[in-house]
Amino acid sequence: MKQKGNTVGSKVYLKSAEDFYILGLWLADGYWWSSSFGLSSSDKRLIKRFGYFLKRIAPDYPLKRRIYKIGRGQKRKKEAEHLYINNRAITRQFLLYKKKKNLFIPRIFLPAYLAGRIDGDGSIDRKYRSGIRIAYGDRRDAERDVLFFGKQNVSLYYYKAAGTWVIYLRKKFREQIINKVSKYSFKLCPVETSLK
Repeated sequence: MKQKGNTVGSKVYLKSAEDFYILGLWLADGYWWSSSFGLSSSDKRLIKRFGYFLKRIAPDYPLKRRIYKIGRGQKRKKEAEHLYINNRAITRQFLLYKKKKNLFIPRIFLPAYLAGRIDGDGSIDRKYRSGIRIAYGDRRDAERDVLFFGKQNVSLYYYKAAGTWVIYLRKKFREQIINKVSKYSFKLCPVETSLK
C-alpha cells in the first residue's frame, strides 16, 4: 500500500519514446536534491511537458513550483521555472540512470532521447547552417552519448575556458536523423509536438 510521502512502489519503467525524451531532457537540464526530482527551464513548453510526465509516473504526489524572476545583477535574461516533486525512490532511480556508464537506450528510442538532449542543452545554428551541438558539463556523460550516436556520427570537443564538453552532430548523420528527431523536439519543430 502506498501512502503520501512514502516511496514504496514508485519504480519508473522507461518504455515509450516520450519516456526516453524526458530522460534526455532531464539528463540535460534536470534537477535533484535529496528527495526532490524536477526540471528547471525558462521554456514553458518544456515545463508543461515535464509536468505531464510527473503526473503520469507519480499521480499521488503534488507538483511543486518555484519561479525565478529576473532581477538586478543576475545573469538570467528570462524568467525561469522550477517544477518538481518530492519522491525519494524516483530521484534515486533517475540518479542511477545519470551515473550508469552503460545506460541502455533501445535504438528505436534514440531519436526521442536525442530530441530531449537537444531541447535541454542543445543549440541549433540556422543562420550559418553549422548544425546542431549539445553541451555537457560532465565528460563521462558526453562520452556515453558519443557511444549512443556512434563515433562516426558526432564530434566531441572540450572548451577549456568554459569547462564544457560539446558534441557536434556531423552533417550526414543530421540529415539521416533530423526528421525522426523533429517529431519530438520543440527546438527543431516550429509547431508544438504532440505528446506521445
